[in-house]
Amino acid sequence: MSATSDRRPARGTRRGNARFSGPREDDPRVVRTRAAVVAAARTLFLGQGYAGTTMEEIAALAGLAKRTVYNNYPDKRALFTQIVTDVIAFAEAFARELHEEFTVGVTAANIRATLDDLGRRLALGIVREEVITLRRMLIGEAREFPALATEYFDRAPGQVIEALAAGFRHLTQIGVLRTTDSRRAAAQFAYLVAGEALDRAVMVGTVPPKSEVVAAAKQGVETFMARYGHGPDRRRGRAASN
Repeated sequence: MSATSDRRPARGTRRGNARFSGPREDDPRVVRTRAAVVAAARTLFLGQGYAGTTMEEIAALAGLAKRTVYNNYPDKRALFTQIVTDVIAFAEAFARELHEEFTVGVTAANIRATLDDLGRRLALGIVREEVITLRRMLIGEAREFPALATEYFDRAPGQVIEALAAGFRHLTQIGVLRTTDSRRAAAQFAYLVAGEALDRAVMVGTVPPKSEVVAAAKQGVETFMARYGHGPDRRRGRAASN
């Protein structure tokens, strides 16, 4: 491996006295190129580790010239950060939607259906290839990227937990749920609907079938409602424990 293999070449060319800046970032060609580079980097980082991967290898797997890769990402660190940022953005958008969902139209009559739908979407959003790959990479490169791992935890799972906690607090205030520690209830909900499948996927590297993820999420909601709900779900939970 060359000591200079990840050094970025001089960027930009000149035509006369003017600098040629190339296509805009929203150009479809640029979007496709960046997607190919990120996909190749994700595959190689996971298979070979961050330190064991070169920009030349990323370019080759993406089917691009090395200069093209450097024109989009100056180094491996920028690529790794981009992969993390993409997943963070997805989680933050999900958290924003949660804040809106819990404030309108949730009643004792539809709480179970609401949480079933939420649990299904949360589980499928977490137990997916991009998230599994990212978590495995962050674990493997924790020493190299400690701040990035912390940022991911705070802004991705952390934001979702906070949004769930705010929603459960609101639902408790209006008498739909029975929680005394909304954040603890939120963490329990997240693990009940997705935690086991996520842990297994991170360890073995294989995402389970969607049908299996959805079925487990539904069972997780049933357990959650037995602890924190009113009415039939809670009574069934009490009967099962006797």
